[in-house]
This record gives sequence, structure tokens and C-alpha cells, in this order.
Amino acid sequence: MKKNLFTVFLVLAVLLQACQSDHVNDSATNAVAKVVLNSDSNLLANRMDFEKSGVITLTTSKLTSKSSSGADNFPMSLLAEVKPPVYEGKTLTATHVDVKDNYVYVAYSTQGETYLGGIDVIDVSQPNSPKLVVQALLPNTDINTVVYNNGVLYLTGATSLDANPELPTPAFVAKMTLQNGLLSNNYTMVSVAGKVSTGVAVANSSYYSISGFTGAVTKINKTTNTIQTAIAVEDLRALGLMDNKVVVMSGTQGIKIYNGDSMALISSITTATDVPDAKRTIDFQGSNLVVSNGYNGVQVYNVAGSLLQTLSLPTGIANVDQIDIVTNAVSVNGEYVYAANGAAGVAVYKNTNNTLVSIGSIFLGDSSNYVKSVGDYIFVATGKGGLKIIKKLNAVLDCASFPTYKGGNWLNVNSGESLNYQGATSLQGVNVNQNLAFCGSLSISQGVNINSNGVFTMKGSMAQGQYRSESTNFNVNGTLKIDGSVVIYGNLILNSNAKLEFASGSTITIYGKVTKNNGVTITGNFTDTENKLK
Repeated sequence: MKKNLFTVFLVLAVLLQACQSDHVNDSATNAVAKVVLNSDSNLLANRMDFEKSGVITLTTSKLTSKSSSGADNFPMSLLAEVKPPVYEGKTLTATHVDVKDNYVYVAYSTQGETYLGGIDVIDVSQPNSPKLVVQALLPNTDINTVVYNNGVLYLTGATSLDANPELPTPAFVAKMTLQNGLLSNNYTMVSVAGKVSTGVAVANSSYYSISGFTGAVTKINKTTNTIQTAIAVEDLRALGLMDNKVVVMSGTQGIKIYNGDSMALISSITTATDVPDAKRTIDFQGSNLVVSNGYNGVQVYNVAGSLLQTLSLPTGIANVDQIDIVTNAVSVNGEYVYAANGAAGVAVYKNTNNTLVSIGSIFLGDSSNYVKSVGDYIFVATGKGGLKIIKKLNAVLDCASFPTYKGGNWLNVNSGESLNYQGATSLQGVNVNQNLAFCGSLSISQGVNINSNGVFTMKGSMAQGQYRSESTNFNVNGTLKIDGSVVIYGNLILNSNAKLEFASGSTITIYGKVTKNNGVTITGNFTDTENKLK
């Protein structure tokens, strides 16, 4: 977005306060920076891109981005892509994501010498229609991290000393007071040692930041914003809190674990030396540390420092330079672990008998720089490719007598057959000539055909097709019964005498066209989110 488009926005001067500490050579200082806020729904809607929305599948081969020949049990859809903001001809880069309830907070910075950052807030209260509701741009400041805590958004990054000569260092951590979850112009900055602050974590009475290159792990009083402790550690990359322990990762000094109260060093873990200036993350699964370790892939440690497992980077991917495959970030969500592997997409692992087992990768066409999974969502920051919003379909497993589907990626029901399945399954297509019932979650990347004598009963959640694609139609000649939530990304064709039957409270979302021929009947109390079945 060019600068002249922002003349309609409010440009706000905000007071940025830096606080003094005896532990680092910082001094309290004030500076003025500009924040450009935009909540114009029409302008922000232009950054939402649904063209690639639809069912996506895991890739299980290292040599190609094509899915395997069999069905998998990880059904999901790409809901939308959020294009990065553009300011004065410069395209920002998505760097970090945090989630609170129905709001997703996305951080942006600018590559190179320019200081230019931003924050987006995306509303996912309507799961199949995410909306960008407010944007903030900071022309003199990069934002590397955003973390929500109790109505406050904690930020880290680097700010221009040319624009703010009063500041002692470019590295900072800041607190922005939110208004009903949305951005404001009210934030307070604390200068910390180093050129850039790369992470923040929040506890009950304190918050912690890390900064590199010649930076520190810093403990700050949550109420007064004064620095309580600062410990010099070179090249800090990642920060996390676990059971009142502060866990940090240095590119040169490995992992260090501190007591969150006294900041006394508890233990150190030696890791391989990382490449300069790369961002990494730490997450936790139970009492284990899950670490993104660059060209060493994902590594899992216990708190005693023992290396439990190494998940190596994929190799031999077609049309991808191996140097562009690197584990930038990890995110733990229950039994699943997601790793942002650069040009190799997002690797998905499942905890099986206390061992992480690969179940495939998600290829998104851009470099995966950061990943955050919360609930059913997977958010992937892809630099100038913006943010990808993926939703894993819920499984509703209340059909105990039904077996789990273990067939190929096309499910065919022949005349005279009655097939019942349960579980979470991703398929390529479905043909129903008689009776099919599926309980759980189901994604279908291509077409569905329910022929004249066919009855397809879906209980749970189903997504089908690609966004407004003419080649991924959902054809109904027989009967489709829906008890739950269905998303059809392509066209729905209701042929003569077709029947749609909805259980009370069900929802259907149709992005493509709807064709209704003679004798079509639609019954039940349901929600048509796009009003396509009128």
C-alpha cells in the first residue's frame, strides 16, 4: 500500500519510555515514533486472499510435493492467506504469531537496513471466513514478536536510533494496551541491551525478553516496567517459560535454564553452533523441550539436558535448494508438533509412545518462517508470502461401532453396498452409489458424486474442493444428509430430485456456485453462511 493511501488514516504520536537498570548500561529516555492505524474494513479486505483456499493434504514423500496414494488421517483446509502490508513501496515480512480467543496477532518487520514494522489483528470467530480487522504500521520500528497476556500485547524488535536518538540501544521490549482485544496507540517501551530483541515471555509479576547480538536475557517488573535483572548472553535466539523456569537458546552457547525468580542459572545444554542472525523458537511437550535448531532440524531434550530425539531435515525435495531447508520454528499442540522448515514447508509430527513420528508435511509454496498451532488452527508466517491460515477438521467419534477408514484416497460405494466409517480422514474423492455414513472429520480434495440411488450421511465436519474451482464439483443426484458442519469450496450441483437434509443446528458454507434443478428438496433447521441455498 502506497503512502498516499494512508493520508486518510490517523497518524498518532506515541510516547516511548525506556527504563534504567543497574544491571545493564541503559538509561531512561523518551522518544516519539509514528503509528499508522487502519481499521477500514474495505481496504483491509483487499489483503485477504481466498484464491488458494480449499482442501489441502499432507505430503508423505520427500521427493515430491504430491500427496501419497493412500488416505491420511489429518484432514485440513487452507482457509485464507493474508497478504503482507506494503508501505511506501516496501513489502513487510511476517515474523511471528500469537492467538487469544478469536483474535490472531501477527508481527511484521522489514528485511535489510530499513526499520519498518507492523501488527495485524485477524478475527477468526467465523472459522471459514477470517477477517483482518485492524492494522498498525510503525515506520521506524521492526516488530519481531507479539505475545498476548491479560489485555496487553507484548512486543519486541528494533527501532531506528536516527529517528529516536534519545534511545541508548535499538533493541526494545514494549507493552501495548489493547482496547477490547484490538490495537491502540498506547504502548510503553523499555530499552534492552543489543541491536534487536528477539523474544518475550510473560509470567505473573514479571516478563522476560532476549536480545542479540551482544544482548541479554532480561527480567522486567510487570507493573513498573523497570529492569530487575539482565544477564549478558551472546546471540540469543529463543525464549520460553516452563514451571517457573526461563529457558533460552543461544546460537553460540546452547540452551540455558534459569530460575524465574532469582534468575540463577540452573543448567546448560550444549547444542550445535547456529548460523548468525537466524531466529529460532522453543516449545514444550510435557517436561520435554522441543527446539528448532536450524540445519540440525528439530531436537528434543529433557530438562536434565539429555538429547532424546533429533528429527532431521527432509532431503531431496524436487526443485528446492537444500540450503533453503532449515527448521526456523516449532509449535506444540497436544500430541502434535509442527516444524516450520523453510522451503520444505511445515513438517507434522505425532507423539506416539513418547516418540515424535513424522506423518507428513504441508507445502504452501512459500518459505515457512514461523508456525503457531492453537486449537484446530495452524498459522504459518511465510515472510513476504504473508500469513497462511489452516484449519484442521474436528473429529466427532460417537459412532463406536463404525470402523476407521483404511482404504485408498478414492472412496467408492458400489450399488448394493452400505459402508460406515468413523475417524479423521483426508481423501481425494468420493463416489456413492448406495449408502455411505461417515462420523468424524473428512476432507475431500477433489470431487464428490452421489448418484441417484446414493445416500451420503455426514456427521461431524467435512470440507471439499478448491476455492471456486470448476473441476472440484460436489454433485448430488441422490441424498446428502448433514449433521454438523460442511464447507464446499467449489460448486454444488443439485440435480433433478436431489435431496439435502440437515440435522438441527448444522451449517453449510458454499464458496462456488449452486445449481438447483427440478424437484430439489432442502429440509431441516440449518445455517447457510453464504446464503447460497435460497
